Amino acid sequence: MQRRAQAPAPTPPACAECARFTNLARDAEREGDHSRATDMRVMLRRHQNAGHPAIAVQLEGEL
Repeated sequence: MQRRAQAPAPTPPACAECARFTNLARDAEREGDHSRATDMRVMLRRHQNAGHPAIAVQLEGEL
C-alpha cells in the first residue's frame, strides 16, 4: 500500500517564504520525493506558526 502525502493548502501563500516552501513541496511531490515534500510542508507550518500567528490559529484544527 502506498501512502500519499497530503498536498499543501490551495490558497495563495501569504508571503515570499510561504510561496517558497509551497513551491518546493509541490516540486518535490511532482518528482516523487514524498519525504522532501513532507519536510517542506513541515517547514511551511513552522514558518507560519512563527511568523503568521493568525494563520497558525486557523490551521490548528487541520494538523
